[in-house]
Amino acid sequence: MTTKMRVLLVDGNEAYRLLMKAAVESTGEFELIAHTGDYAEALEAARRLRPDVVIADVALPGGDGFSLRRELEGVVSGFVMATGFCSQSVLLRVIREEIRLFLPKPFTDELLLETLRRACGAGVERVASERAEMMVSTALRELGMPAHIKGYSYTRRAILMMMEEPGLAHAMTKALYPALARQFATTPTCVERSIRSAIDQMWLRGNSETQRAFFGAALDIDSGKPANGRFIAAMAEKLRLQAEVAAA
Repeated sequence: MTTKMRVLLVDGNEAYRLLMKAAVESTGEFELIAHTGDYAEALEAARRLRPDVVIADVALPGGDGFSLRRELEGVVSGFVMATGFCSQSVLLRVIREEIRLFLPKPFTDELLLETLRRACGAGVERVASERAEMMVSTALRELGMPAHIKGYSYTRRAILMMMEEPGLAHAMTKALYPALARQFATTPTCVERSIRSAIDQMWLRGNSETQRAFFGAALDIDSGKPANGRFIAAMAEKLRLQAEVAAA
């Protein structure tokens, strides 16, 4: 018999919480062990019942989701943050605290369930993610991209996203840049320009032989440098293959 993943729901809006409860219980994949709208009750329930994953709203009576997450480090392996108030300050805090599973309200039942599935595998996913992040950081350093400039963070995250979703290579303007802009609380145009600038500086600072050996056919014929899309796609594909070989 397959063990069901045990879920604790924490949301001060009772009507919304009951909707999530119905969705969680609808598939038979999860066991809803408790639900509450109060910070203190959530903390006590999580420590006592040890759920596999907690989904909590940012705003809670008696506290907030960020504090709850910190209190439960080492207690639960999966944590999903949700909120209907996607202000710039909230989004910046999500990025700063590296919260990977974040649900802006309103969200569909399908998105909720898929996020819970990811959260239940958070331990394995986190190890794989940390390994991928190290690979990308190492490669960018070897190629000569300065780590202190704004475009470095955008480029690093773009490569990681494309390693997970190769189809983004065909949707740079419509999907990748807007997604990065939301994560970093900026604009798609700023993301595109910053990545372009980071690649330019990398090409000036880095070892040309290393760069040409790494990119090959991805080089732009006129400038000798890869365009944003080609650069990110080539990096993502090469590092993804390396990761698969290392895991085999």
